[in-house]
Amino acid sequence: MSACPSPSTVSLPVDVAVDTRDVVTMVAPMPGFEACRKFVVAMNPDLAPFTALSGLDESKPAFLAVDPRLVLHGYEAALDETARRQLGAAPGDTLLWLALVRATGDQALVNLRAPIVINPQQMRGVQLVPPDSPYSTDHPLFLD
Repeated sequence: MSACPSPSTVSLPVDVAVDTRDVVTMVAPMPGFEACRKFVVAMNPDLAPFTALSGLDESKPAFLAVDPRLVLHGYEAALDETARRQLGAAPGDTLLWLALVRATGDQALVNLRAPIVINPQQMRGVQLVPPDSPYSTDHPLFLD
C-alpha cells in the first residue's frame, strides 16, 4: 500500500498542478481504496453535470461523480452526527454530495447507496456506507 503525497503542489494524471489547499482529505478510507485519503475534486463546465474525483496516491484512483439529486428526484440521505463531526460541519453548512458513476458495457450506473459527502469549508470528506438504505449501488444513469 502506498501513501498519498503531501507536497505543496501535486500533479494529477493529466499533469495539472494542484494547490494543496484544494485537496480533500477523506476522514475515513473509501472501501477498496484504503491507502488513499487525499483527493482533488475537479469541477469543469466541460464535464457538467459531472465532477472528477482524483486520488493523489501512487495508484491515482479516479472517479466520475454526479450530484445524486440530479439522478433521482427526491433523493435524500441522512448525515448522522458522527459523520457531521468528522467533516467539521455545523447543521446549516452547505455540503457537496457526490455519487460515484461507473460504466458497464453500454450503460452508466450510479452508486446512490454510498454517497461521498465533502465539507468544502474544511476540505474533509467521507463516504457514507449506511447499513440500510433504500438506494441501489447500481442505479441506471438517466439525466434530465
